[in-house]
Amino acid sequence: MMRIVAMFAFLSLLTLLSPLSAQIKVGEWRDHLSYSHATSITASSTKVYCATGGALFLVNKSDQSIEKLTKITGLSDIGISTIRYSPENELLFIAYSNANIDIIRGNYIHNIADIKRKNITGVKGINHILFIGSDAYLSCGFGIVVVNLEKREIKDTYYIGDNGAQTEVYGLAFDGNFLYAATKDGILKADINNPNLIYFNAWNRISDIPGSTSRFNEIISFNNRIFVNRSDDQMETDTLYMYNGSSWDAFDIRSGIKNYSLERYQDKLIIASYDLLRIVDEAFQIEQEIDSYGSSPASGMDALLDENGILWIADYYAGIIKCSAPGYFESIKPNGPFTDDVFNMTVNDGSLYVAGGGMKINTGVFNPGEVYIFRNDSWQSIVDYSVRDILYVLSDPLDPKRFYAGSWGHGLMEYYNRELVHHYKESDPSTLQSVIPGDDYIRIGGLAFDSDHNLWITNSGVSSPVSVKKRDGSWKSFPYGTLINAPTITGIIVTQLDHKWLVLPRGFGLFAFDNNGTIDDENDDRFRKFSIIDQDGNTLNDVYSIAEDLEGDIWVGTNQGPLVYYNPENIFLEGTLTAQRIKVPRNDGSGLADYLLGTETITSIAVDGANRKWIGTADAGVFLLTEDGLQEIHHFNESNSPLLSNQIVSIAIDHLSGEVFFGTGKGVISFRSTATGGAGDFRDVYVFPNPVRQDYSGPITITGLVSNVNVKITDISGNIVFETTSLGGQAIWDGRNFSGERVHSGVYLILCTNEDGSKTHITKLLFLH
Repeated sequence: MMRIVAMFAFLSLLTLLSPLSAQIKVGEWRDHLSYSHATSITASSTKVYCATGGALFLVNKSDQSIEKLTKITGLSDIGISTIRYSPENELLFIAYSNANIDIIRGNYIHNIADIKRKNITGVKGINHILFIGSDAYLSCGFGIVVVNLEKREIKDTYYIGDNGAQTEVYGLAFDGNFLYAATKDGILKADINNPNLIYFNAWNRISDIPGSTSRFNEIISFNNRIFVNRSDDQMETDTLYMYNGSSWDAFDIRSGIKNYSLERYQDKLIIASYDLLRIVDEAFQIEQEIDSYGSSPASGMDALLDENGILWIADYYAGIIKCSAPGYFESIKPNGPFTDDVFNMTVNDGSLYVAGGGMKINTGVFNPGEVYIFRNDSWQSIVDYSVRDILYVLSDPLDPKRFYAGSWGHGLMEYYNRELVHHYKESDPSTLQSVIPGDDYIRIGGLAFDSDHNLWITNSGVSSPVSVKKRDGSWKSFPYGTLINAPTITGIIVTQLDHKWLVLPRGFGLFAFDNNGTIDDENDDRFRKFSIIDQDGNTLNDVYSIAEDLEGDIWVGTNQGPLVYYNPENIFLEGTLTAQRIKVPRNDGSGLADYLLGTETITSIAVDGANRKWIGTADAGVFLLTEDGLQEIHHFNESNSPLLSNQIVSIAIDHLSGEVFFGTGKGVISFRSTATGGAGDFRDVYVFPNPVRQDYSGPITITGLVSNVNVKITDISGNIVFETTSLGGQAIWDGRNFSGERVHSGVYLILCTNEDGSKTHITKLLFLH
């Protein structure tokens, strides 16, 4: 651990990382969430808990080791709004933005999903948690909910708006006699001993505070005073008031200050504000101010002061900031990407590249230029605020140190060793064109390398919407604008035949072209724009994704499921080219069949080493299908797996390890599958684990195989105990023989033979019982 004193730039904050995780086992999951944007912090006597919106982690005070708490480790949801630890009840209370609740007591996680499941109109989230005895009072988007912590059940619900209407409650305070509720329409007060708190008339509006009907979003009782924050979003300045028993006085007004939290710890009041953290003593004097961590501005969202006098800050850009003494700051967080933004993902040479931009119909979403790289079990982040909305990142297959990033409005960037080496704009020296000539507003939607290492680029909204950066560094564009006649071009793939297929979203179908290996000679080029017509004559032009499988078939994802072109080599022939919708038999005796995923929007398609199809959908999660699409192997969704969201935006596969990465609307998570890419020979065959010890019960993997080999496992006497066919370059064995019994201790031979018998390999495996 390093101590950073006084001066350091924000991006060079030294971060205490969690230990790098080893490659996960087959069938296991791991999250790749951002742990930078901390929003809420709380502590027990031994641990500090920090919520970062999508994630939660804890720091052990004794050794500062880090643990992540996620759906993988048992949490029921994602998207945390606030957390609070109750020393009296010895539990951690987790509130989610969808009003779901987890209570962690000891090693058990108890879920209360009543509010989440309840059909409530309007805002539903949980903004604040107040413990009074064995009850938790929740400030919700519609009112107040009381949870009995002993029974772990909803005890009461208070609708305290005018005439019992819903009103958003942002926070609650208790002075020993009265409850104070900070709401969007002012402050309401009620006697806690009133048996009719459920009745709105038990709650009285405080009218003698300035702006009494304004939005008050933070409130706390501190040293026999009530502090409350009046939020004014238009003026960008909040006003903090203190009630002295008879009147409300403004407390430390400063222009441009937004107050995010009011917390009471160790007889101190801690005020976390935009660019400023204040600690107030019992005499209501400001004892300490923190506006920076050296040269880096403070962005505290919440803070606590523990029993040892250590200040822990939930910082919006640096995870936890620990201040053990004035001027000493440490940033503590698990390794992860800087944000959870993801639009597209690609994998090359064992590294995952994530583009964190976005696009709408006529514009982007104005995310800064975000590129995240996962390499050697560690994340590296590039965030460039001079550009916006990077949609696609592609690593150079001949030099993994080089990658390209295409943005929706800011052209093409080339990086080497994560440093920007060239920004390609209009005529600089590229052939890329701007939607607004002279303004460098260049929309890049897709990137792909061909077999000769030429980089193909889609460039929307211009007369020459396809450009190529040739292997020698020169550029050429193609005037396909009138032929394509579509406002937007996104994905591009280069097929095994070196044909280029382009996705034309929003109902414009597909476009394909072939330059016959002669980029500079346009006379022999072939091209075609076409609608997607299935075998039943239906037109399905609303395209979201495209992929080529290992057999050269083209899979297209639409708003009505996937379609397949089984003869893509005929794309340039005259006449209608029919795409096939896979029909899955119902097997109910009716003789009928249904279109495969015919009611789903297919947002992403990825093909693994066994030619199986990973299908991502807009709101139904992920499907793994057999090679022909007729059988479902897996269906992962929010309910039956750790999947972060049913909204899948991108899928990428590391064919070296078989790890499948799912980019969702709430971040990235991965699952190690059973298939890997096949090797060219048996040079790097590896068995894991080896030896297999008595306490190991997981799958045994044989990797580094040639594709689809026959694998026989025999004992030392030559008796076959197991036989299978590898999934791409990996075979899986559960350690049992044909009778389902665990094999005995001893040495086992693994015999591998490819399909025509021309390549063979033998390796050994040791079982220890």
